[in-house]
Amino acid sequence: MDVLLSIGTILLLVGLNAFFVASEFALVGARTRLYYLQNLAEDGDRKARRVLQALDQLDATLSGAQVGITLTSLALGWVGHLWLTPYIQTFFFHFFPGAMTTIVAYIVTALVVFAGLVFLHVVFGEIVPKSAALVQPEGMSRWVVPPLLLFNQLFRPIIRLLQLIATRVLHLFAFDRPAYPAPVHAPEELLLLLSESREHGLVEDSDAAMIAGVLDLSSISVREAMTPRTDICAVERHWSLEQIIDTVQEEGFSRLPVYENDLDHIVGFLLAKDLLAYFDSPTPFHTDKVVREPIFTSPQTRVDALMQELRTLNAHMAIVIDEYGGTLGLITLEDLLEQIVGEINDEFDDDEEEKEIEAIADGHISVPGDFAIQDLNERFDLNLSAGDYVTVAGLVLEALGHVPSEGQDITVDGVTFHVTAMDRQRIERLEIILTDRDPSSSGTSSTQSSQA
Repeated sequence: MDVLLSIGTILLLVGLNAFFVASEFALVGARTRLYYLQNLAEDGDRKARRVLQALDQLDATLSGAQVGITLTSLALGWVGHLWLTPYIQTFFFHFFPGAMTTIVAYIVTALVVFAGLVFLHVVFGEIVPKSAALVQPEGMSRWVVPPLLLFNQLFRPIIRLLQLIATRVLHLFAFDRPAYPAPVHAPEELLLLLSESREHGLVEDSDAAMIAGVLDLSSISVREAMTPRTDICAVERHWSLEQIIDTVQEEGFSRLPVYENDLDHIVGFLLAKDLLAYFDSPTPFHTDKVVREPIFTSPQTRVDALMQELRTLNAHMAIVIDEYGGTLGLITLEDLLEQIVGEINDEFDDDEEEKEIEAIADGHISVPGDFAIQDLNERFDLNLSAGDYVTVAGLVLEALGHVPSEGQDITVDGVTFHVTAMDRQRIERLEIILTDRDPSSSGTSSTQSSQA
């Protein structure tokens, strides 16, 4: 019975230590979820109100948690040594009679007790509660704060005394007690605040879209924003000046990649303005005279990181390469900015260019194959799953498992896709049927219909 009491007391102390550790990290993490807690409090959630109360006096609350951690840690060491040592020593003398002296048995026992207590304290009293609190700070804080505030109330004189002593010690070394910075909002909280501000007319739709684009930058990869390899307009290294000028005039780009043999061997890029010096000039022209060093990036790079890199290098273009070193696509500073402000059209863009989304009939729309799944989900409130692909064409190819033909239908996640135009193996355009779809449906099905 005494053994069970000892083990039970030790487990209780480990649990109390875990509670105080979880309280400390949950409160620190809850400061980034302040908006959610305020909403819960306004809806009548008493626990959320208590959390906000604790956050208002965070220094005192965390001091209480530290006092609790210290008391339980000291008690755990004292109880473990005082109560467990005799039992473990008896165990050694019983099973190993004459094998060790009293002093050796005491040292071995102390090491065993110490190792066992450290394991329990670090794993179950520190790491597990800390990790749990950091994962769900707002939920955890709503449960741990009420008993923590009660503990602080009971030990208020001790906590205040310790705070006073700590403040005086800091003053001796010319330090002031640190003030906790103002609470910050997580990106998802800012998006929620932005959405509500837009609904109440406090923020214009265009401004809200731009702010949301900035907040989403860190979650968008280069693969999602780049121009794919099949759409890259480039010039060959050994082309003549006339060939390059014809390409610039036809395509309207001010910067063009320069390749040798094929697009997997891009040697740099050129600026259209650099060609002006060779107009009616007796100097022989070669692209090597105007080509500039290329910048390479990976498809997994986040667009905010690439934007910072381009700014640092004073560059406007980067070549996206795959894991084998081949060219996967191209991305420009304009592509990155469009993630914030939306489509940018300049004086060279064709106003008669085919619209990206066309309404065909009620519940029927037509989109190009390279239309982003994320944009489709957001615009039509869909929930199409994403994978290693980012476009509608990629989704259809993944679901079919082969290259489709014109007129082929496939249903993915309750949405029917009808392939209306192909360019060899490339899906140029699809019709999407949104009517009579079951949002809860999943899986895929494929049929072959006659070509119109």
